Amino acid sequence: MLTLAAVTVACLSTTLPVQSAATAQDKKTFQLGDLDPKVDAQSVGAAFDPCSVGWDAMPPQVRSATNAKPKLRAPDKDDVFAVGCRYDNGDATVVTTEQGGTPKQGRNFIVLIVWAKPGQMKTAQSDHQGAQPAQFGSKAGLLKAGMNRASQEASCTAIMPLANGTAAISITNGRFPQVDTCVVAKSIGTAIAEKTP
Repeated sequence: MLTLAAVTVACLSTTLPVQSAATAQDKKTFQLGDLDPKVDAQSVGAAFDPCSVGWDAMPPQVRSATNAKPKLRAPDKDDVFAVGCRYDNGDATVVTTEQGGTPKQGRNFIVLIVWAKPGQMKTAQSDHQGAQPAQFGSKAGLLKAGMNRASQEASCTAIMPLANGTAAISITNGRFPQVDTCVVAKSIGTAIAEKTP
């Protein structure tokens, strides 16, 4: 439904003049990134900025101790959202000192918060097998508990229609097994609902 692979989008703003042998009027200026424009909440007209939701929208038990900056997540060609942001409070990679040992990934806690344009993401319960109706403050939506197939850790997805588009939250939680992953998703969804028409 939603992928969790991290993609960092960078856009350089250096101006490069293109010289012409003719007159000064023939000089043209291009901005680096014109052919690969930056994708962020403002550039796609999102109803909210996924990167501004913040760690405070999550229960204290799962928050980043350093308030780690979330990473902008541009959509891949098959993604059903326009812009997203990835929050990561997973364990560091576990390094082994055994001869021939390989480093192992620590337990994950990854939250992907996204916004989809109107009609881009399906929001009907019938379109999401196993999803249950849920209330996010004043807004109705869906919650779907599951298991991340790659890491075999608990997961939960929340989908909430907005006046403009759809908000969705996808969480993989192996680090905080004592915390219900769908409670975290509902907390984030409610925080978005309270600030977004």
